[in-house]
Amino acid sequence: MRGPLRVCLILLLVGSIKTEEDDFVPIPFVAPQLSGRPHFMSYFDKDEKIGDVWVKSTAKKDSGDEEVARYDGDWSIGPQSDPAIDGDFGLIVKNKAKHHAIAAKLENPFIFAEDGKPLIVQYEVQFEEGQDCGGGYIKLLSKGAEKSLQGFQDKSPYSIMFGPDKCGPTGKVHLIFKYKNPKNGSIDEYHATQPQNIQNSLWDDHKPHLYKLVLKPSGDFEVSVDQKSLYYGNMLKDLTPPLTPPDIIADPEDTKPTDWDDRAEIEDETAAKPDDWDESQPKEVVDTNAQKPADWLDDENPLIPDPEAVQPSDWDHEMDGDWEAPMIDNPQCVGRTGCGEWKPPTIKNPLYKGKWRKPKVANPAYKGVWTARQIPNPHHFEPIPFAGLEPVTAIGIELWTMSSNIIFDNFLVVDDLKLSDEFTEQTYAVRRTEADRLLYHRGEGGVVSSIMAATKERPWLWVVFALSIILPAIAIAACCFGKKSTPVPQSDAINKKTDAVVPDDEVTEQLDDGQRTDSPSKGTVSNMEDMEDSGTDGDEEEDVPHAESDMDVGYEADDMRKDEVKKTVKTPKGKAKPRKDA
Repeated sequence: MRGPLRVCLILLLVGSIKTEEDDFVPIPFVAPQLSGRPHFMSYFDKDEKIGDVWVKSTAKKDSGDEEVARYDGDWSIGPQSDPAIDGDFGLIVKNKAKHHAIAAKLENPFIFAEDGKPLIVQYEVQFEEGQDCGGGYIKLLSKGAEKSLQGFQDKSPYSIMFGPDKCGPTGKVHLIFKYKNPKNGSIDEYHATQPQNIQNSLWDDHKPHLYKLVLKPSGDFEVSVDQKSLYYGNMLKDLTPPLTPPDIIADPEDTKPTDWDDRAEIEDETAAKPDDWDESQPKEVVDTNAQKPADWLDDENPLIPDPEAVQPSDWDHEMDGDWEAPMIDNPQCVGRTGCGEWKPPTIKNPLYKGKWRKPKVANPAYKGVWTARQIPNPHHFEPIPFAGLEPVTAIGIELWTMSSNIIFDNFLVVDDLKLSDEFTEQTYAVRRTEADRLLYHRGEGGVVSSIMAATKERPWLWVVFALSIILPAIAIAACCFGKKSTPVPQSDAINKKTDAVVPDDEVTEQLDDGQRTDSPSKGTVSNMEDMEDSGTDGDEEEDVPHAESDMDVGYEADDMRKDEVKKTVKTPKGKAKPRKDA
């Protein structure tokens, strides 16, 4: 068994050795192909330009300074800084601290139908420089936005906003619905509840991440990242504020009567300030009993200019004013109670009472807290999840960020999960595999990713891995679950303990009662007891030569036992005992 294991390990090592000829060669980009028609599919190759599909906004934000409100952030289509696939490009945010806006028209508008199909939206985003404050989300723009993509801005109507956003120590993966109230026509925002387990690695690991939303006509939704569920819920139960308006509300036209007194307590008008109440006494007074500590230095200041400080060479007196050395603690005051002018401390004034105020008494005219009367909500309705969502005709990215080189890629809007799976296998899965292969060639990444990358280049390594696991497993199973061991005979146990010579099992004879026994004969046991009583051992009588090890002693004892058995004879009563000439 050891031979095959050595061969497997050698093959594994040889197959894993990277030579100069094994330089990383990126695979060429292959455009994804779907078995059905998507509502929108956008990947990027070297031939695509801004304006072909994605149109940069020339609009301005509704509010703020005109210079700040302009969407002057640049976009480009290009590769990653460290590409693993040749010709795989993305949509890149080029500037930090600027507003960016860009949009694309859907090939086939998505209409939210009560008895229709689900909405599946997915895309990838990579923060190559990390992210401290900024977004990476998209907006599914409502009907009408497709008519003027250049006019896309922050107030453009949308049906769903979805994707990552971070500003501060923690981030979110937004899911916001714009839902229309059929009673009054108002459109309000409703936010999905955010989980607490969102990892900062989505922004800080500099890798592409796949964001996916599945929304069903029943209102069930699920948000996943990198093909793992992040959170899920239902539009009717898990949005803030609730999608269903309250059926009873306070009447907005009801007003409190002018004679309604809702003061629970009032001042006691009959109360008068006591004659001995002195409002002039201060809250604290100087402690006249305090004395200056003996080690107090009146002539030393607690802080002095740093004698070692030097004026900077670039100090401009006209611009910066006169230079002054920074202040440091006075070393003469270290270990002392204090330095400088000593003043006695203040203590609480025992005569202080403060300003006198009339006490409060119960208000005899109190009527309780006034509340408006409750009426049926004229705007109440029972929502149907898809009924209040406007059709989606375009997709847009509108964000402000403090980092550059944010790469968007592989957008997909479909109504069939099968198409989503096909697209993911041809885009995200390939990118992750090739990224792991690149890390493997550089000696980076984890063990699992290295194994996957190695087997992708050398598929025969799967055989090596299989043999390396299966063969040891078989060997362990054979050792642990093979034939059962037989109990150790009592004669062997005694011999192990005393080293006395006893007959083997094969010469054991029938006793007088006809039962077979594997124990040593009475005569042998008596001899052993005699030797134990006399303090001698069987090997002393036989004068066994000294062996070099315990193992040698065992072998010699076996030989002696065989010789002794040959000398035994059968007694008339069936008992075996040694011959006298032995």
